[in-house]
Amino acid sequence: MRHKISRSARPWSVLLSLTVVLALIGAACGEDEELREVNLALSTTSGFGYGYWIAVGLGYYEDEGLDVNLQGTGGSADVAQILAANNAEAGMGVPGAMLPAIEAGAGLYPFFTYAYGEVFDVVVPNDSPIMDIAGLDGLRIGISELAGGEVPLVRALLVEAGLDPDNDVEIIEVGTNAPSVKAALDDGRIDAYSSAKSDIAAMNSAGLGTMTIAPASLNTLPAEGLLAAEDFKDDDELLIGLGRATAKGQLVAYTNLDGAVCVLKELIPEEFTDEEAGRSGLAAVIDITTAPQQGGEYQFGFLDAAGWNTYVNIFIQGGVINEQIDMGDYVIDDLLDEINDFDQQAIIDEANSLETDC
Repeated sequence: MRHKISRSARPWSVLLSLTVVLALIGAACGEDEELREVNLALSTTSGFGYGYWIAVGLGYYEDEGLDVNLQGTGGSADVAQILAANNAEAGMGVPGAMLPAIEAGAGLYPFFTYAYGEVFDVVVPNDSPIMDIAGLDGLRIGISELAGGEVPLVRALLVEAGLDPDNDVEIIEVGTNAPSVKAALDDGRIDAYSSAKSDIAAMNSAGLGTMTIAPASLNTLPAEGLLAAEDFKDDDELLIGLGRATAKGQLVAYTNLDGAVCVLKELIPEEFTDEEAGRSGLAAVIDITTAPQQGGEYQFGFLDAAGWNTYVNIFIQGGVINEQIDMGDYVIDDLLDEINDFDQQAIIDEANSLETDC
């Protein structure tokens, strides 16, 4: 079981009493009270997955009866393969990687939106004369890695702009290290760069200096979220628990950025080696992962088939997939009321009580 970060300081006498009580309860209930082990594949090991990490650190998955193992991967394409093989119950990924897998016969079922608006961007230096995707004709585009979720999107955007991704541009893997990307742009090895918005925000904080040339229409789509593997698509209790715990983790970060950073530094310290860049990246991620509100409360996880079908059309046009897919056959949208069935104010109060001096 993963170590759970303390939510608040408690007197030792209370902790001792609680330990004794829990031990007695555990002995009485036996195996029935054990947490269910669950593998959740993430498309990144970065702070972009803050909601999942905070849910682990503050014990929200355990509150749902789940012992969640977060599996970092090299990108959404890797997650699609893991889910297609039923090697994880659920995973986080982008449509650009999930739709080709679905077209190939994988049973992947979206049930929770984590990021609202496209999570990837295409940028150029602030002083570049390139103003849109069409302006990349004959030029070189840097990407984070060949398995990165930005690759299908870049290819689709190029086709939409009338360019052939295989002949009119050159796509080059340059990583996500800010000095390396800046050097590649400065010396002309690449003319534009595409990666996750959180990566780009961290690079800009480190002095990169870029502007987006991606279409504004991408900002309204369900860009990344959780999908269930075929064998688990009907396990409502599991999917609700994963969604609800993740939503609580997100709400903590919305409420108290400094407290969220302290939790994350315990779990993914490598993301905060440069604390300013780590904080900037997290703030940028929160901007694109903030759930819509209704009646003064967040509505976490909102998704519908229409948004996914928009991506189907984008990626058919971009040559990423070839066949129409009716995502109404895959999207699970009837669990959202139960996912959102928790006391948001209680989580806000807990978030505001977190340690911030770390």
